Amino acid sequence: MAESGSVLEAPVYGLEPYSEYSLRVEAVNDAGIVSSPWVVIRTLEASPSGLANFTVEQREQGRALLLSWDQPSAPNGIITMYNLYSEGNLEFSGLSRNFLFRRLEPWTTYSLTLEACTSAGCTRTPPQQVTTAAAPPASQPPPRPLFVGPDSVSLTWAPPSQPNGPIGEYFLLGRSLEEVGRGRSNEEGTEKGKVLFRKTSPEHADSLSYTVTGLRPWTEYEFSVRTHNPAGHTQSPWVTVTTRQAPPRGLAAPTVHHIPGQPSEVLVSWTPPLEPNGILQSYRIQRNNVSFSFSFDPTVLSYTDEDLMPFSTYSYSILACTSEGCISSPYTNITTLEAPPATVQAPTVDSFTSNSINISWSKPLTQNGEVTEYVLNLNNEEAYRGKDQNIALSDLQPHTSYQLVLLACTNGGCTTSATVSTVTEEAPPTGLPAPTLKVTGPESVEVSWRPPEHPNGIITGYELRRDGEVIYVGTETHYHDFTLLPSVQYSYVVSANNSKGAVSSAAGTAKTHPSTPSGVGLPTLTPLGPGQVRVEWSPPARPNGDIVSYTVHQRDPVQLSMTSTVFTPEDDDFSNRYTTLHGLVAYHRYEVRVEACTALGCSSSDWSPVLTLEAPPAGQTAPLLALQADTHTGLQTTFLLTWAPPAQPNGRVLHYEVYRRLDHTTDINRSDPPTLVYRNISTTCKDEALQPYTVYQYQVWAVNSAGHSKSAWASERTGPAPPDGVRPPIFLSVSATSAVVDIRPPARPNGIVTLYRVFSLNLSNHTLLSEGTSHQQTLHGLHPYTQYRVGVEACTCYQCCSQGPVSELHTLAAPPAHQPSPRLVTLTSRSVQLEWDEPLSPNGVIESYALHLRSACPQPLQPVPLPCVEGPIEVCYFGKSQSYNVTGLQPYSTYELRAACFNSMGSTASNWTTVNTLSEAPQYVSPFSIDGNLTVIWLDWAGSFSLNGYLKEYSVTESQLRVYTGFYSYLHIPRTSQKTLSFQVTCTTNTGSASSPIIRYSPATGLDPAEPEDNGQQGVSMSAEPVYSELWFILLLVLLGLFLLAILLGLVLRRALRKNPSARERPPLVMLQKTRKAGGEVYMRPCPELCSKHHSSSVLLPDRPTGLTDTKIVSGMSVLRVPSQTDLSHAYSQHSLHRSISQLIDRKSLMMEEGSWDNPLGQDSGLYVEDDEFVDAIKSINSVKSEHAMFTDTHL
Repeated sequence: MAESGSVLEAPVYGLEPYSEYSLRVEAVNDAGIVSSPWVVIRTLEASPSGLANFTVEQREQGRALLLSWDQPSAPNGIITMYNLYSEGNLEFSGLSRNFLFRRLEPWTTYSLTLEACTSAGCTRTPPQQVTTAAAPPASQPPPRPLFVGPDSVSLTWAPPSQPNGPIGEYFLLGRSLEEVGRGRSNEEGTEKGKVLFRKTSPEHADSLSYTVTGLRPWTEYEFSVRTHNPAGHTQSPWVTVTTRQAPPRGLAAPTVHHIPGQPSEVLVSWTPPLEPNGILQSYRIQRNNVSFSFSFDPTVLSYTDEDLMPFSTYSYSILACTSEGCISSPYTNITTLEAPPATVQAPTVDSFTSNSINISWSKPLTQNGEVTEYVLNLNNEEAYRGKDQNIALSDLQPHTSYQLVLLACTNGGCTTSATVSTVTEEAPPTGLPAPTLKVTGPESVEVSWRPPEHPNGIITGYELRRDGEVIYVGTETHYHDFTLLPSVQYSYVVSANNSKGAVSSAAGTAKTHPSTPSGVGLPTLTPLGPGQVRVEWSPPARPNGDIVSYTVHQRDPVQLSMTSTVFTPEDDDFSNRYTTLHGLVAYHRYEVRVEACTALGCSSSDWSPVLTLEAPPAGQTAPLLALQADTHTGLQTTFLLTWAPPAQPNGRVLHYEVYRRLDHTTDINRSDPPTLVYRNISTTCKDEALQPYTVYQYQVWAVNSAGHSKSAWASERTGPAPPDGVRPPIFLSVSATSAVVDIRPPARPNGIVTLYRVFSLNLSNHTLLSEGTSHQQTLHGLHPYTQYRVGVEACTCYQCCSQGPVSELHTLAAPPAHQPSPRLVTLTSRSVQLEWDEPLSPNGVIESYALHLRSACPQPLQPVPLPCVEGPIEVCYFGKSQSYNVTGLQPYSTYELRAACFNSMGSTASNWTTVNTLSEAPQYVSPFSIDGNLTVIWLDWAGSFSLNGYLKEYSVTESQLRVYTGFYSYLHIPRTSQKTLSFQVTCTTNTGSASSPIIRYSPATGLDPAEPEDNGQQGVSMSAEPVYSELWFILLLVLLGLFLLAILLGLVLRRALRKNPSARERPPLVMLQKTRKAGGEVYMRPCPELCSKHHSSSVLLPDRPTGLTDTKIVSGMSVLRVPSQTDLSHAYSQHSLHRSISQLIDRKSLMMEEGSWDNPLGQDSGLYVEDDEFVDAIKSINSVKSEHAMFTDTHL
């Protein structure tokens, strides 16, 4: 190539990549040519080109491909890597030019791409479609029954989930389980089965089906599907199908037999059907073509039919039923045996006398056969037997009740009629025995007698005669005769009467005794065993006659029951004077006493207690096991055993023994004897330091001095223990706020691991991140840009957990979060100083801050709400500082500010902080507008003022006359004349006021120019309210008026209270000293100084007649002047005394209510009545009223 002489460099194009070239420069001028030496240079590498497709070789029956390829025709550099992609996924990377591609699916098309790379770039081939070779099919689903009948089954099946090639044909195989059993017994192969159906070249469908017929009911069959493709075949698992049931066949007629002696019952028996064709559900009997209302279990093959009619023909058949139907057997006939007649009417008494009865009867209505004879029983004795239907009975007893029963008999037996009672007529009584006499004391005899042996009627009464004298008449059969003489023999005769006559007894004699025995001592009681006590006693200290009997009384103090045993001289225990009590309760308290009796009476000893001996306890219940945590390890390897005492302790329980053994189902050493773990009297115990997660059995023995009682074994399992060998977690993926953790099982679980917890460790604080049963857990809620120390805790129970070592986890960065709101530092009417903190979650490195500002709604409170629109957000600051002074704000306004922070991943903003600027004096801004029409003039000053504070009022004046005061910024005035009006508007807030210039308005010409302000302060006035309108001034005037009114009322009351009291008033009495003089009793003043101290208007003198006057003292009490004798005698009567006392009572109560009893002078003046004196005064009044007595303290 040639270039001009001024060019010292030039590009060379069209070179091959990664090739060596030799270059030199030739300089040419008019004189000649000169050349430089050759310089060797190599071009840079480029992406390869000319990359060919794969060479594919099938391997491993379609599950692998051997791929090989050639080097690119133009490598354009050094090949650094070959990459093989399948469906976009990298499968191979390296410099080898062949690769065995494994783990493929047979008969599947894959899209493969080859990529060759140099240091300058890579080149890919177009996708190459490669199909793997066919293989035998796999995963053929078993056939599924669609319909199952008694002799057919409809089956359906799906193609194999892995056909691995085109399906050529299906074979449906079947076999009976009975054939399988016979094949096994003959050691033949049973896997083939019988080909029931063959489908060649099946169309591609989701499922195929076939119905198999000719099967036996209620038979188990197995079916399988065999699938073929060009590479081989596979067979599905065998599926078992049981055909449905059908009605049974081959049921024979039942066999019916008589039951000897039971004419109304037959025994029906049958055999099962030859072909059940299913599960026999029940048998049912049909009698005379009527089915029973109940059925029989298939295991029942006989039934006794009852309540049949005797000597009747019945037919029986059997129904055998499965769930699909029933079959009836042929009928069997049988005739029942004869039976006794059904009912026999009672015999009829036609007539009777005192010793004879005429009886007749009729045939039974239902004979159940031929009546062979009648039997008549009189008082359960046979009186007649034969076929006649009447009989006359004689030689009977007078006035005796006879029971008549008739029996009618057939070959099957006899039937008894109802019992008929009849009574013969009365006759005089006979056979009255002598009375029984019992001497009950030295002066009494108890007489008792029995009724006559033959009363022959109703005894109407008895007469008792003593030595011929009637001493008793009545119906009783005993009489106690008192007031007898001791040691005297008496004779007693008894007479019994009825309606037909009387009879007398022989005489009975008795002699009274001197007295009854006394001094019976306590018996000696000796326990012989748990249920026996020996009782010994001594004769009475004073028998007072021959002892005729001993009676031993035994009672139970708890059950309040008593038994008595009498011993007479004929008994051996009478002479031995001891006996043994049997049938007692073990370890129970009894009381025994002995009663000694003579012919004269009985005497008893006191009760003597005895305690029976102990017996082995009985009824010990099994213990209750409560699983508790071990105090040392905290594991649940301790059992708290509690049990109740035995139901029958039969003595004092000495102690309890608790035995422990391992559960027989898990104990290897079953022959080891149980271990004694407790021996004490308490009914609770603890068994500690047991093996975890082990079943133990416990038994309690209750032991007393006589033996022991065992409870049943109680079983319980101990709790699990913490697992050992917990491994650190493995992090599969990590993001800013989450991570996927892989948890490996513990080396030794020590139980069933029920929970995995993933926690983070920060110093000594553990934070739960996730928990569950899965071995892969996702941790959510992590803090971005944070380092965690994460560990795994595995638990087998609530407190059986173990923690493994921790692994470090670093989360990625994220936008910041939780930016705190800015804080107010200083506030003025025009500016606000704010500062803010870093975000609580920086989630990275904070790079800058921003401060946002907007006008907020609502604005500060005004009397009339103003329209408010929220302003746009403005960025008033951006930088790294964390404080800023915002200026240019409006007074008495509401603003919202927030802080925003930024890091490399994003930003976040805080909540808005509301700020209310301070107030200022209002400012006049612009003139207000005035306009009008023919009737109305209106003013509008909405934009005339900047309030800068809380509005108190707007006032409008016209020619310095106020025409409006309020909160609204407009005014409508009626137009009444054509004169020019001068308006001025004043705005008043809580910080001052501002006035607009005076604006003149003529209804005819319109507005005039505004008048300038005189003071030059732009209408701003800071004047306060007039004094007379202030609240403090009004309150001052009210208090002053109340003060003057109080002075006036005081003067009026003072003048009104200066009048002299009336002579008819009676103030309280005054205590005076009484002295005796020749003329009588005179009451003197207590002391002159007292009267002068209280500023009295008169002196208490006995010789000066005065009226009653009321004098005020410092304490507010009234002081009485002493009246003269003459005044008292003329002025007071009985009624006046009562009036004075009532006044005294009223004034005392008034003084007590007003608290006027206290003496401000600090001493007792003696001018008031104490409580005791007050009561005495009232009593004195009562005595004056009743007895007309005189007062002791006055001249009355």
